[in-house]
Amino acid sequence: MITQYDLIIFDWDGTLVDSIDWIVECIQAIAKHQGIDQPSQQACKDIIGLSLSEAMVTLFPELSDDEKIAMVAAYREVYLAKKISTKDLFVDTLPTLEKLKQMGKTLAVATGKGQSGLDRSLDGTGLRPYFDHLRCAEKMQSKPSPHMLFDILDESGIQPDKAIMIGDSTLDLKMANNAGVSSIGVTTGAHSHEILSKQMPVACINNLMEIFEG
Repeated sequence: MITQYDLIIFDWDGTLVDSIDWIVECIQAIAKHQGIDQPSQQACKDIIGLSLSEAMVTLFPELSDDEKIAMVAAYREVYLAKKISTKDLFVDTLPTLEKLKQMGKTLAVATGKGQSGLDRSLDGTGLRPYFDHLRCAEKMQSKPSPHMLFDILDESGIQPDKAIMIGDSTLDLKMANNAGVSSIGVTTGAHSHEILSKQMPVACINNLMEIFEG
């Protein structure tokens, strides 16, 4: 499945790191603290991949701009209370990255996280050395805009037909479609096989090591 691609681009939360439940808990906790109706678990999952500011606008459209800014600050404070380590990785993450590097693949990350959050997660999990290109929504247009993928393609010099995006959310797969890049959906995070399949990925998998099958 993966051999025909030279550039493999990963989402972060829910794809490489088992962090979806923590993100949902943080969002619901700050809503409760602010006396706002808590969004459902699925509503929280649906915005993972957006930049944090866009996520708050989507989840809490009735709030004023100042209130949304306060929600972003509150989320960061709660989220950063938990340390990130190798224990937060999915069991297949390291074996998958190691095998891809042995195959000579170029690896990248395209995430809705902010730069400081991505840096913290890369260093906490020890994954930084595996990646050749890193892009986050804080410095670029948020998913499903193809901006991050276009920038990675440009910097790597790899053609779109030799690149593939792997992610757990429809936002990841829509971004790939918008960039003219193939995609693989993984059911370890935000969305189910049924929902991911609607974006026409080349495959939907249950764990990352399945990319080496078929």
